[in-house]
Amino acid sequence: MENKEKIYYERGTEELRIKNMLSHKLVQEFNNCPVEDSKRKEEIIKELFESVGVNPSIEHNFHCDLGYNIHVGDNF
Repeated sequence: MENKEKIYYERGTEELRIKNMLSHKLVQEFNNCPVEDSKRKEEIIKELFESVGVNPSIEHNFHCDLGYNIHVGDNF
């Protein structure tokens, strides 16, 4: 069998790693919000996503890597 060099995946630039860490902190906060705290959940979604329509709703155990490339409309 041919001995091939392993290629390791690197998650982009330092800037992307920082953005990824910040978004994971927001996702963690979102997933740990009390169920009844819909106001804070909406604030986090609006901070995380690029664009958000009115009345967004996302369930806990949500995950995303960066968030800024996500666009959702009204009543999502």
